[in-house]
Amino acid sequence: MKIPSLDSLVTKSTATFRRFPLAILSVCTGSLFAMMLLHLPNQQQDAHFYYWNIVMSCYLLLLLSIAAGVFSERSMMGVTSKSLLQFGALAAAVIYFFLQPDQLMVISIIRFVLFVIGLHLLIAFAPFIRSGELNGFWQYNKIVLLRILTSALYTFVLHIGLMLALMAINELFKANLSGRIYGDLWIFLAGIFNTWFFLSGFPGEYASLESKTDYPKGLKIFTQYVLLPLITVYLLILYAYMFKIIFTMQWPVGWVSYLVLGFSIAGILSLLLIYPVRNHDDNKWILVYSRFFYFALFPLIVLLFLAIKRRLDDYGVTENRYFVLVLACWLIFIAVYFLFSKTKNIKFIPVSLCVVAFLTSFGPWGAFHVSLASQENHLEKLLEKNHMLTAGKINKADTTISVNDHREISSVVEYLVEVHGYHVLQPYFTMNLDSLVKPDSAAVNRNSNKQVSVILGLMNLEYMAPYVSEAYDSKYFDFRSENGNTMDISGFDYLLPDMTIGNYEDKDTVCLVYRSGSSSILIVFDSPKNRLYIRNHPDQELTFDISPMIDSLKNKKHINDHLISPGEMTLFAGNDKFSARVCFKSMTGEKNENKIKLRRLQADILIHQDKETMNEVGERKQ
Repeated sequence: MKIPSLDSLVTKSTATFRRFPLAILSVCTGSLFAMMLLHLPNQQQDAHFYYWNIVMSCYLLLLLSIAAGVFSERSMMGVTSKSLLQFGALAAAVIYFFLQPDQLMVISIIRFVLFVIGLHLLIAFAPFIRSGELNGFWQYNKIVLLRILTSALYTFVLHIGLMLALMAINELFKANLSGRIYGDLWIFLAGIFNTWFFLSGFPGEYASLESKTDYPKGLKIFTQYVLLPLITVYLLILYAYMFKIIFTMQWPVGWVSYLVLGFSIAGILSLLLIYPVRNHDDNKWILVYSRFFYFALFPLIVLLFLAIKRRLDDYGVTENRYFVLVLACWLIFIAVYFLFSKTKNIKFIPVSLCVVAFLTSFGPWGAFHVSLASQENHLEKLLEKNHMLTAGKINKADTTISVNDHREISSVVEYLVEVHGYHVLQPYFTMNLDSLVKPDSAAVNRNSNKQVSVILGLMNLEYMAPYVSEAYDSKYFDFRSENGNTMDISGFDYLLPDMTIGNYEDKDTVCLVYRSGSSSILIVFDSPKNRLYIRNHPDQELTFDISPMIDSLKNKKHINDHLISPGEMTLFAGNDKFSARVCFKSMTGEKNENKIKLRRLQADILIHQDKETMNEVGERKQ
């Protein structure tokens, strides 16, 4: 093996740049802005969020310019036509940048992922759009796949080696290198080096690929003896589950849809990997297995439709369910095509998936519009059922709303705020939501919990977690106090912070000792009585009965995971010797009939002593 000289490396790198100039310039620009974002202080990153938009736009431009480049090469376009095509790719990336929001949005992320998937698939068939040349198409994608794996290996090894070198320099020479230099190194290698190296080996002699017959023996062994057996195992598991559903007459669980999709896509990929050798004399079984596989898909697709139908009937459409439904329809289409088509064109797989990726990303038929309309309709039905909607405006809920409806309204509002933004709920309110929940910065907007709580508060509701049921909420409790930035300690001498008792071992009593010099304060928790005792001296003791507080909070129907005002979770006791205030931060446990079982307590304790003082609170011991 001849080691390439420096001149040859420069020559090849230059040739790669001349072949894909816009792609390399875009990845260099995106990497530069990623490094700039990395070096910004945290408090300034929100103001420069457009850096992320530049990075995403550059990545899409990279993919689009590669697709345009290989298409123009195969079509043997002139210089002018090639330049116009690349200019169109640049214009599309610029338009995409200006259409992006100035803050993190779930929709923009999902749409970006769809564009990335669609463009990767476009690159996979761009030089082979015309009919025929199936072997050339397969050989082209084989080279691209192997080049991706090789580039990833080189990038990984280089990153590990250079990172260790920087660490050695930092330790041996006390260079005090910034920790961000390691991030810069990764961005440079994964962005610029990896892309340039990958493109330097990108296939170019498209016409000659049709006549190539070489096939990696390792790929055949891996597919035949690893992938296909695993797929068969999953097929047996899914069929066993399907028969269980038939015999027990139970609806399939929701996550089985992801398992069916994963199994189906892995099976299709495996059959694609061994496509060139399917007609060899010793591989006739591949044709039989392929036909069996596509026949076996149909019952599983029915299982998939049953699973997603139950979720759609109960909770409506969301983006995840939309994509599952679309992929299920795509699987039916693919299975029917490869079973009954005479040509069995494997290019149909990436072409159809590419069309699906782009079509579902926009328009009234797209994932976002359909999901929004479905969830708004679902919310309106819940509101009308509980008499909370009059002339299209939301009324405050009364106390008769069921736990299930309460939980579902919370879930829908949370979804709408997190995915589509709180503005979509403005038509349901007369007041301006901006004045109530408009964030001061993009950082606040990324944490939508406060916005959800405010909007639910306008409905006279508190947030209820999805797992909460009537049985769960009546038995278990998990009360948490609102976190404050400051605590009023006036009138007290000492603070015992974050006193924590975990009664997981069912101890009758738990004792904590706080010492300072010869003085000590003893905290005793009596588990059977749910009482907390604070002792300063053997004859000086304060008693805090926690059970009435828990009963009060449950009677007020405070919902698990909802933050409670500190005043409702504070107890005070005192005598002429000393006094204490216990500010509970969290209380977790369960109540069966009239018996309360506390599992965990956390509190800050303030103590005032009239006659004896300690200089400071010492180390806590248990």
